[in-house]
Amino acid sequence: MARSTAVLPETEHQYLTITGKISVVLAVFLLAQLCSEIVTGTNSVVNWILDLTLFVSIIFCIVLSVKSMKFAKHITRMGYWTLKFTDEYVDHVSSSSLRATCHIMVVGAIFLAYSGDSRWFVELIAPFGITDAIQMLLGFAVATHGTLILWNLREEEHRVEDNFDE
Repeated sequence: MARSTAVLPETEHQYLTITGKISVVLAVFLLAQLCSEIVTGTNSVVNWILDLTLFVSIIFCIVLSVKSMKFAKHITRMGYWTLKFTDEYVDHVSSSSLRATCHIMVVGAIFLAYSGDSRWFVELIAPFGITDAIQMLLGFAVATHGTLILWNLREEEHRVEDNFDE
């Protein structure tokens, strides 16, 4: 089956939106799991809410991932695997969010590598371990990735709507 060479900007926009939603849901999962490790009461309402959040985020992530996989035949391979798109604005949103995520991960990794075993750092994150700090860093990075995508694409939608109103 041959792929069409022309990919509509709306299709790339939809795919990037789903990717942003997956990132936000993954961040919710990672941070909720981290919070559930702090809550020690097994019968507390907070623990129940965190468990429900974990379950819903897993289901939502699976649904969005399946939806994302369906886009494989509607966008270019480059767009699907590397988030590099033909539409300039969608590509700009994608690359800026990836750049921000990369900076967060690099700076966080350098910080953790430098101070991860320092006594003051271990005391600072006392209820957590170093793997929990890495999980928090990853959660923050994917939350930033998804939020930037969704925010910038929504901002563009509002600009387009304002142009139609005039």
